Amino acid sequence: MGTVVERIPYDVWLHISTFLPRNVVENLYGVNSSFLKVSTAARYGVLTFSKHDKLMKRLWRHLSDPSKGVFVHEVNIDPWVVQPSLKPSFKQGGNLCALIDRIFDPQFDNRQLEQRVQKRLRKDIRRVIDAISVMPNLYRYSLGWKDDQAYHPELYRAFLAPVLSCIKDNLRSLSLNVPPELLHTLPSVYLPRLESLSVDLCTKEKSEEEIDRIFDSFVVFVNNLLGSLESLSISSRVPSRSLRLDRFFRMLGTFPHMRRFSLSIPFDGIHLRSSDELVKFLNKHRYTLNHLRLSASRCSPLDSPADPESKFWIRNTFTHLNTPYPYLRDLHLAIRPIRVDLTPLMKFLELHTLESLTLTERALTYSEVKAILDALRAYEHSNELKQLCLKLKHLTPALFELLATRVPRLALLELIFDDIVATAVHTRSSASASDPAHPIEDEFRLFVDEIKKNRVLYASWGLVTLKLFQESSDRRVKDLFEVFADCIPAIQNYVDLTPESFNHA
Repeated sequence: MGTVVERIPYDVWLHISTFLPRNVVENLYGVNSSFLKVSTAARYGVLTFSKHDKLMKRLWRHLSDPSKGVFVHEVNIDPWVVQPSLKPSFKQGGNLCALIDRIFDPQFDNRQLEQRVQKRLRKDIRRVIDAISVMPNLYRYSLGWKDDQAYHPELYRAFLAPVLSCIKDNLRSLSLNVPPELLHTLPSVYLPRLESLSVDLCTKEKSEEEIDRIFDSFVVFVNNLLGSLESLSISSRVPSRSLRLDRFFRMLGTFPHMRRFSLSIPFDGIHLRSSDELVKFLNKHRYTLNHLRLSASRCSPLDSPADPESKFWIRNTFTHLNTPYPYLRDLHLAIRPIRVDLTPLMKFLELHTLESLTLTERALTYSEVKAILDALRAYEHSNELKQLCLKLKHLTPALFELLATRVPRLALLELIFDDIVATAVHTRSSASASDPAHPIEDEFRLFVDEIKKNRVLYASWGLVTLKLFQESSDRRVKDLFEVFADCIPAIQNYVDLTPESFNHA
């Protein structure tokens, strides 16, 4: 038996391991020599350096072995804070010289603490760079920053340009969320194979002039990626009082291989004076874009744009995107403001054949969903839509009937909703508290009955994955599992989402 097991190729064991949880695979190193390799790859494939402790120092020592570093393909660094501490001799009073120094120099202990912090920082930097230098297959790198916490600029300076210069030949994906003043160090780095760049911006109280100087350098780095970049993601968040992205988009060149573009800014549009430069940038890439995402994050009550039209930045963008993007297949859009006119979106949808559509923020009615399907020309087998993610006012049997009829080849459906109701017209808020006609339990039972009545319709529906999240307190999603599993034969995956499962910001 052992001989037969040993004859099975490594690639077969590797494929088997993809069906197992990562923590299980990490502990299978004793099964056979092939699983030793698979287990090591699972243990060291994705690494996160986020603290300074004994376990992390032990990991860095292990990674100095090239036989371990070869398995690493992704590194995420969230720089830590080194806590200052004195040696025991200093705490107890120390020697005579130290006591004399304290008498004549009140800052003596503070300087000793700072020297110890800098020594530990130098050690940590050396350990990380030594570990990364023996990772020949590292192709994903992420550097994070929490703008509301203290940090050591020394760590960011060391883990930005110096590390990127070390891994530049194989790096394919880079995610940066760093103090903005450090972005000016990037033009010296050339990443010839970088395909995906994600940048998260928070400029705090920096002036517009300071931000312009930073972006003058940063845009050089981005434009140097013209030959390889396929995906660009820009995200800004509050507080960024003087940040304006118009100038940045105006300075960006044309990326001939751009397939994906994502932009997320506060929903009041404060970081865009107008959508004109964004529209120009998008139109430069209309013949290459496959995926487009425009989303919104929270805004600050302390800052608001001078122009009240700024909050309509998503609508205004689509108003001016009046020519087809022939290769666009995936659209992810936040409908902001909530009550905005959907006409520009409908006109844009009419120009395209999408395989995936995600609409967030606004809870859509049944009639609005129907209008969206009309705009997509979703008529039985003529539609290419495979994935649909929506936020709804109510989950109704009529909606499932509509989707099964109009989008029979839909493979993934994700719905966020508040209520489960039996009809598209009735809502719980419209029922009187004294009216016993539709209590919650009866409403749910009527919903189930309606779903079962359409069993024949659902028998030919190709839906494979159904993801649901109910925002109201009386969650009944889990109770629907057996109903949908019985009525929709194609379903293989059913997911009761949690708030942590998705992020539409």
